[in-house]
Amino acid sequence: MLNDLKSALAALEAHRPRSLLGLRETQWLDAKSGPYQLADPKAVEELTKDVAAFANGGGGVVVIGITTRLEHDEEVLDDVVGLDPTAVNVDQIRKLIRQRITPAPRGVRVGWSGADGEQVLFIDIPAQAADTLFVLPAPVGKPGATRPDTVAVPMRDGDSTYWLPRGEIQQLLSAGIRASGMPTAQALTELVRQAMSDAGPGSGLRVGQGLPDREREMREAYEQLAGAGLGQPASEAWAQGGAVLQDLHHAADGEPGWVLCLSAGRPPVAIATPVWQVIVEAGRRAPGGQDPLAAVGLPRPLTDVDSPWVIPADTRSVDLDGGSWGAGRLTCSGRGVWRWQPIPCFSLEQGRSAGIGTSGQTPALRLRALVNLPWADPGTLEVTKPRRTLLEQQL
Repeated sequence: MLNDLKSALAALEAHRPRSLLGLRETQWLDAKSGPYQLADPKAVEELTKDVAAFANGGGGVVVIGITTRLEHDEEVLDDVVGLDPTAVNVDQIRKLIRQRITPAPRGVRVGWSGADGEQVLFIDIPAQAADTLFVLPAPVGKPGATRPDTVAVPMRDGDSTYWLPRGEIQQLLSAGIRASGMPTAQALTELVRQAMSDAGPGSGLRVGQGLPDREREMREAYEQLAGAGLGQPASEAWAQGGAVLQDLHHAADGEPGWVLCLSAGRPPVAIATPVWQVIVEAGRRAPGGQDPLAAVGLPRPLTDVDSPWVIPADTRSVDLDGGSWGAGRLTCSGRGVWRWQPIPCFSLEQGRSAGIGTSGQTPALRLRALVNLPWADPGTLEVTKPRRTLLEQQL
């Protein structure tokens, strides 16, 4: 029986979202029937509020694609309605969590659970350091940049989320000032000075911030590529498989930003944001709601180089590797349409079919074409007993 966060996550990871039906929304569980409409600023605020509240409350999971019913004044998970994976921008959800919540919660996972037609999305927020408070810009509910001079603290209380009242925020600040042992004015001045020192000039974030073990490596790569126009960080760094990445502004106002990417066994690369978006979008076509980058992989240089390199915004071709699709190439047509295609490769391996059509001959050259195609639902390919009987009848 599911009765805690650990068992609920185990059911989701085993693709059994229906196991959650009958559970009540609690301190660690929240359910939503439909996806966050991220084009709406209010929905973005709701997403980050939900995640930050669980981060402040010991961890939890948001499950999207399950309806609830009201029972004795409590919300009970009622039915799996499922989501269309192509209609959900998982990469944008991850990016908003990293950019809007300060500090970015560690270890947040966004994944899919369930079979076709009943797939649900879940956001797993693990327990965070006990002495860390997660805050957001104050909600405004309209388009535009967030206010850097405002702060709001979401909290979880049973099955609901609320904003910490201003009086309680003031008490927290006062407690911190008292603990510092300094007068209020001096404590606030020191706090601002320390923040400016940590962030560096003109930025609220450091290169590599969010991944302490890789921060030095990312700073070195940033310094090597700074001449390409890399500006200040736009988000905390995050890990993607064996790679680490970070969104950056452009050094020049009005120019598209960058994504700094460090991948194992390859030199660092700065990818122009428009090209990065094309790469992610290509991977969204992966069957079964697979993570886009896990499908298409990451950029690789055209030649064997070991020095940092740049993919500018006007590039027309990008080679990718390391994903489940294998080596491929994204190319842009004259009409601005990008298309992924596999990169053919040759092998000297010879299979059992090598003699077909050439038995008894000594060919000068024999070529065999082998194509691997991803299949959205491999279960439909199984030759079951009824299908075997039908096949024998038809033969």
